[in-house]
Amino acid sequence: MSKSFRYLSGLFLLMVAGIGSEEIHVAHASAPDQCDQEADQKKTEGEKRLSKFMREKLTSSQQVLEGLMVEDYDLMQKGAQRMIEMSNATEWQVIEGPIFARQSEEFRSTAKEVIKFAKEKNLDGASLSYLHLTMTCIACHKKVNKVMISQR
Repeated sequence: MSKSFRYLSGLFLLMVAGIGSEEIHVAHASAPDQCDQEADQKKTEGEKRLSKFMREKLTSSQQVLEGLMVEDYDLMQKGAQRMIEMSNATEWQVIEGPIFARQSEEFRSTAKEVIKFAKEKNLDGASLSYLHLTMTCIACHKKVNKVMISQR
């Protein structure tokens, strides 16, 4: 395994740990089912559909990650292909405009890179592309959250 790959993997894990730490504290505050029920009661129907859609996208992302961990190139391709399909769905279009369109195109392009490297059985390339894919998700969520907050 290359030194740069190990470095990026470690950086990614630290980043994920930092992002998820807030969620961990919330989950321990009460029973997970109770947290989900309380959150669902506060959401509109549209927000519930979007939340379900994004959970499905996360599941596809986890397939790619699992594929990377066990060197299952078919699983990597399956997860990345599902993410591309989802990015073309109506539910994906949370915000209209050129910035969101560019981010969506970058997301699809990067998911295609994951597939390309998986077909080549290039674990390092697929891993780096997956890291880039994850960063596009995080950047987009940050922008969408800012827009949503400003619209309230």
